[in-house]
Amino acid sequence: MVHDKTTEQVLSDLRAEFELRHVLFMEPSEFSVRKLIYAYITSAVECDPDRKIIWVCLSITKANLLSDLEKYGFDLDSHKDNFWFIVPHLPSDDPEERTMYCSSSSDYTRMASHVSKLFSENPGSLLVLDDATPLGKDNLQVVENFLRYARKSASENKITVISMIKKGVLSTEGESMLKSVFDLVIDVQYNGLMHGETCLMNRDLRYSLDKGYVKLEYVRRKVAKDRIKILVVDDEPDIVELIKLSFARQPYDFIAAYSGEEAVEKAREELPDLILLDIMMPGMDGYEVVEQLKQIEDTREIPVIMVSAKTDVDDKVRGMELGIDDYISKPFDKREMNARIKMVMKRYGWTADEA
Repeated sequence: MVHDKTTEQVLSDLRAEFELRHVLFMEPSEFSVRKLIYAYITSAVECDPDRKIIWVCLSITKANLLSDLEKYGFDLDSHKDNFWFIVPHLPSDDPEERTMYCSSSSDYTRMASHVSKLFSENPGSLLVLDDATPLGKDNLQVVENFLRYARKSASENKITVISMIKKGVLSTEGESMLKSVFDLVIDVQYNGLMHGETCLMNRDLRYSLDKGYVKLEYVRRKVAKDRIKILVVDDEPDIVELIKLSFARQPYDFIAAYSGEEAVEKAREELPDLILLDIMMPGMDGYEVVEQLKQIEDTREIPVIMVSAKTDVDDKVRGMELGIDDYISKPFDKREMNARIKMVMKRYGWTADEA
């Protein structure tokens, strides 16, 4: 498998970053990082042809997984002995080679036994739990016991663990439990931006697909400063002043623009850390502003929170498709806006507590 030079470098960095860790991708409900995992294991096996991959098929069938890997360009003929599979059903006919069976996805006793056996026989392997979302809907205490047992066994046998769950699908308790078992949680946004507490040159990553293949690139450095500069864009001066007054005691320095055209100009001149952007403005509206900013190298990675009275789902989806980071409805509650500002900026490595 040949990726572009930048993607190959990022994959190399990820191999070093993830090694012997337990990594969880938090992905949006309509966005999947499965192909990123395909690229990652392809890179891992190319780097070490003897590396074993243990794939627990929780949400994808073994047949579909093999088909996907082949379509992605993974050389299954050359590397079929690299794989072991754990599947959540009993064999219908003769058991398949290099496959272990459980009675269901809730058969944690047998699953734990299979995992432990494979770990001890294949130290240094890579385990993929694909994906762990269904686990968060089961008996949480039982699931947690299984995952912590698997984690202990993985640590003893120098196993790297990769998994993913869908954001906003599970209960708060279920999601929190799953996150607590992993030591590296990577938040994936609708626009493919990935943020985690990693050491990857103090930068976030962007994940996208180019003709079906993974493309990875580093994006702007995480914000490391006491105060952040926020560009407020609204054609109503009273709204701009209200936002400034509401957060006068926060570590925010505000600049303002009162039209879409001025917003693009100010963003290029000032390079703010964050933009609060109204949608409905005369002339260039908020959507057009985002489109222009994404075409300019210096501004395309500036996070944008849309603030608008347009509350239809279609309006929010359109903004997300353009690459915005969050959406706040008018009239806004200043506590919610402050929380969302801090949440978005945390993805860029900045927290008010550090100020």
